[in-house]
Amino acid sequence: MGPFTKKMFSLHDIKYSWILLLSMALCFFIFYVDRSDYLADSAWLTIGYLLSFTVAVIWGALNYVGHIRINVMYHKQNDIHAYVAQLAMNQEDKIELQAYLEDFAEDLMKRGRTKEEASREAINEFKVQEILSLSKNTLLFNLHAHYYLLGWTILGFLVFILVGIFWVTLLPSSMMVLIIESMLFAYGIGFVGLFLIYKVLDTMIYRIFKDQLS
Repeated sequence: MGPFTKKMFSLHDIKYSWILLLSMALCFFIFYVDRSDYLADSAWLTIGYLLSFTVAVIWGALNYVGHIRINVMYHKQNDIHAYVAQLAMNQEDKIELQAYLEDFAEDLMKRGRTKEEASREAINEFKVQEILSLSKNTLLFNLHAHYYLLGWTILGFLVFILVGIFWVTLLPSSMMVLIIESMLFAYGIGFVGLFLIYKVLDTMIYRIFKDQLS
């Protein structure tokens, strides 16, 4: 299994799943009431569908924010080895830079700094634009790829096919199966749309921070 496939089927990456399940449960209930004709007033059904959609939108926003992590470059660092390791440099240059920073830190320790203070000060001394430009990722935030949304969509599509076969062969008039099929289709389309929205947001954030760092 390749890296992309692993990311796609890391289905546990989803955040705040209970909010999404609440949206799905509400959607199922409203759909059932709608198909059963329990309510004569369609306004309540519209409100119910809108509420289910709103909960799903809230989940989508929280899920995106929940995956954002502060870039390690902007953490307070006192480990020279860890700092150098994440720079986009060849191994020889990393060894040279690490030795330079360690010599710098050693000089600071001779002036009375502790090892931790000396390491932190040496790293901060070189956290300037020239060093940041060597980083693999200089943005303030690390953004998740969200490929798990595609994984859930594929899984939902497979279930959709299986339920469809079951529906046609055994229960062609089952209302429950119709509701499940409709929800699988709707949320599958929603996951694909959400993946595209996330990518647009990622692009906007990258451009904003790129302009600030340039």
